[in-house]
Amino acid sequence: MCNSLLNHCTSWVDETLGKTGTCIEEGIFRYNILQNHQKSVGYDIAVCSEDANAVIKKVSYNSTTNKFSGFPISLKHGIPCSRQFETDSFDELKSCFENKDKTYYLNVHMVKPLIASNPYSSPLLLVAYGINNNFKAIDVLNRWIWMFENARQFNVRIVAFATDCDPRYLLAMRLATGFFGRINNMSICDR
Repeated sequence: MCNSLLNHCTSWVDETLGKTGTCIEEGIFRYNILQNHQKSVGYDIAVCSEDANAVIKKVSYNSTTNKFSGFPISLKHGIPCSRQFETDSFDELKSCFENKDKTYYLNVHMVKPLIASNPYSSPLLLVAYGINNNFKAIDVLNRWIWMFENARQFNVRIVAFATDCDPRYLLAMRLATGFFGRINNMSICDR
């Protein structure tokens, strides 16, 4: 599901998950689902993967949540600011179409349980959201630290983050490990 998921937009994700009785809201981290998954599968350590793939620029409306998806979600310290595109006003919607770019990429975070007795356990979709690819390495690092700390509150310890070779992700990895880079005001190794 991961490969096909990355090739489509958020509306496809909503539709596919809706068929299984699962709901995803763009930009909302599903830590409650992670906790249920952790209890049912029986693991306490996991790897988190992140990837952004180009999508067809399209805006869609979800009548259940009264939200539009297809506009890029802003990031605050690397964390998506969800629920930005709710409106009951046609003029506000018109303004979004006239003044906002459409999403270029769908950013997806998956959590893969690490279980010695079941190395082929299914990953869990933690969050998906549209972005315009304007972020920095420090945003990635802040997001990973935030995700690590939140997952721990739900009894899951993320031991690694996996991604592609985008230089921003590589720099975040270097900063996290102290490999040819360092952040003076942030202690990573205490986590």
